Amino acid sequence: MLIKPLAFDSFGVRSMATYVETEDVKITIDPGVSLAPRRFGLPTHPLELARQKECAKAVQSHAEASDILIVTHYHYDHHDLGGLIPTSIYTGKKVFVKHPRENINYSQRAERAPRFLQAIRGLPKTLDYADGVHKVFGRTSLRFSKAVAHGTDTQLGYVVEVSIGVGGEKLVYTSDVEGPSLPEQARFILDEKPSFLIVDGPLTYMLGYRYSQASLETSMENLAKIVEKTPVKTILLEHHFMRDLNYRKLASPLCEAAERRGVQVLTAAEFLGRKVEMLEASRLELYKSGGSRTTSASKTSNLGERKNLASRP
Repeated sequence: MLIKPLAFDSFGVRSMATYVETEDVKITIDPGVSLAPRRFGLPTHPLELARQKECAKAVQSHAEASDILIVTHYHYDHHDLGGLIPTSIYTGKKVFVKHPRENINYSQRAERAPRFLQAIRGLPKTLDYADGVHKVFGRTSLRFSKAVAHGTDTQLGYVVEVSIGVGGEKLVYTSDVEGPSLPEQARFILDEKPSFLIVDGPLTYMLGYRYSQASLETSMENLAKIVEKTPVKTILLEHHFMRDLNYRKLASPLCEAAERRGVQVLTAAEFLGRKVEMLEASRLELYKSGGSRTTSASKTSNLGERKNLASRP
């Protein structure tokens, strides 16, 4: 199985776009790229805009080459309405989307989902609602969780988690669970027993505001349990977590558990051997320095002691 991160927060954009290729099928998950309109009271920096365009091109080219496109929910960092990434990527594809009417909050049900579905109307070869669905393509299994909360409650709606397995390899992709801190979010991962996990970590850049210390601790406990109870060998800890420059310290409980089990905990950038560039979290410094340099994390840690960074787990 080939797993290729296309656009992630450790690249400098808001995204979890991922390309997966098996012997049977090519899949792109959440083909969208966005940026925070304001952070630290500052607008998007030109370096972020340039990186967004760069990542959007990568997402578009891989989506066009895919057989299947998946949209786990209707937030704009997980799909595009024809901005930098044209809706033509859906032409002739098998498309799986979060159910647009069931287990969904008002803004996504009334506005975002209808707008997206109207924008791609008539383009896909097939369009299926993903919630709780299991499909098989040759030897490749594609399974979706039932709808789970986007975060610690349902205020921001629901998402579907994704499992892709072939042979003895299995990827689980959490979408936006912000942790996982809730039992049902963690249960899908535990039940699927991944060898490779892409998880959007805790929402710590809003700690004490929209995310509690208790949720952070529960998330780390659940991730440590996943390390201990599943055959996972590589964890990409990403997305919301990479908007906090203090992420390494906050991830230490997980990293300690992972080290005991020989599990890699990496960012998507580290997995690809790239420099970690947390452009949004570094926006204040970018403006102070005139954009002449970026704040980047060290390339070696657990968030982790980097071992094998090949894209085939």
